[in-house]
Amino acid sequence: MSGTKQPSLWKGLLLTVLVFALLLSVLVIGTSSVNNRNESQQMAELEASVRRAAVLCYAVEGRYPESAEELRQNYGLAYDQNRFIVQIDGFASNLLPDIRILTIGGEGDE
Repeated sequence: MSGTKQPSLWKGLLLTVLVFALLLSVLVIGTSSVNNRNESQQMAELEASVRRAAVLCYAVEGRYPESAEELRQNYGLAYDQNRFIVQIDGFASNLLPDIRILTIGGEGDE
């Protein structure tokens, strides 16, 4: 009698392990997806903040800023410098510069 129960026990154990592995992989994939959406949203919000600060600089000084550091020091721009890089590439002081937000250690170039 114990010989017939042994294969059934192993099948049940294997099925349990497979279901657990499937649920764990779905959880990991879902968490990764949420993190990617949050990072994209933070990058978009940071770009909007940089653009507002650049326009404020133009309104006050009659020129656009040369760097993100200038916006940080003079116009209150704050962001996580360990996570994001703000690039400001201006062609002329009276034209809105190109603003790029990059993530450090990530693929999130915009």
